[in-house]
Amino acid sequence: MKLSLILKHRVSICFILLLLTLSLRGQGNLVFNGGFDVDAAGWTLTDVSFGYSSKGGDPGGFINLVGAPLASPTASQTITGLTPDTVYVISGEYYERSVSSTEYSFGAAIGGNFLFETAGQGDTFWHSFSFLYSATSSIAVLSLASQLNGTGISYGIDNIAMNAIPEPSSICLIFLGSGLLIFVRKRRRNAAQT
Repeated sequence: MKLSLILKHRVSICFILLLLTLSLRGQGNLVFNGGFDVDAAGWTLTDVSFGYSSKGGDPGGFINLVGAPLASPTASQTITGLTPDTVYVISGEYYERSVSSTEYSFGAAIGGNFLFETAGQGDTFWHSFSFLYSATSSIAVLSLASQLNGTGISYGIDNIAMNAIPEPSSICLIFLGSGLLIFVRKRRRNAAQT
């Protein structure tokens, strides 16, 4: 009898863990080499005259989006594995290489449409940014650009990430699975004590 009960509990736990795994799949960072710790592999640099720097990032290396005065130096990457109608958060860090403008001079775009733009912060410290994107297909091109609007203000970028936001149903499934695990453990303890 006890062996049968133990097997049922183990099967139940395996089933719950399988459900949790399925609900969490694809939730990792979809950006390749967003930390630039070794190089700029995976990124296409356009109009960038001074790109990868191995020191000075947050931490490690970073990309300098520096170009000719009227250019808009850009780092871009094709992101695959998106799920249409899923909301993703794109985040990262940037710093203004010179403090001289309050105009929008840095931005991030998906498919060429800027979804985030900002002016300089008035200092040369690393600052975080994030914005939401609802995927319309399984592939999107993420671009980060500086010197926007002809400002000539260049930026450094680091720690670029793109992660899916769990749907409410996935969050409920996680809580349900956690509750079931607690229930099963409690029953196992009570059965062991009797």
